Amino acid sequence: DRILQFKKKKMHLINVSQNLEFLEDTFMHKGIANPASAVKTDYGVAWVNENGAYLYDGQKVTDLLEKRGRQIIKESTWASFLGAAPVIGYLPSKRQLIILKSAGSEAASADIYLFDMVTQSWTTGDSKFTDSAKQTNFVVDANNNLVIAQQATPFQVADIAYWDDNADVSGTGT
Repeated sequence: DRILQFKKKKMHLINVSQNLEFLEDTFMHKGIANPASAVKTDYGVAWVNENGAYLYDGQKVTDLLEKRGRQIIKESTWASFLGAAPVIGYLPSKRQLIILKSAGSEAASADIYLFDMVTQSWTTGDSKFTDSAKQTNFVVDANNNLVIAQQATPFQVADIAYWDDNADVSGTGT
């Protein structure tokens, strides 16, 4: 019975539960730059911008970068991570949000932040998709896999990349 209307710098919460719709609230600094910066989850609607990561659960907006009134990721760290066009996806089987740094830019690295909605914890991933590739928004396929299309070079056919949460091993053995 609510509509979240995103603008670039703010989000309007519109109540449509009665015969006449009305603006219930406006959340400044909680807008999004592009539609791929918001996603529907089992818990509500989640979105990201340069100021934070948020979840509207049908009752309230929660800042996911805070836990019990304490900041878990510094504003400067978050702001330097996000690019101009962050993309958020939701993996329903594990109830995790994947935030991809600035998709759509050939100069972007494919670093991610992952938020586990069950444990309420964050982790990072370095180059979890193809660096310097243009990516689309995330989608969930018919098998509940989180997928994204990416194009490494102009005029190349886009590749479909599946989210893989297996640990990567690097370094040399002795």
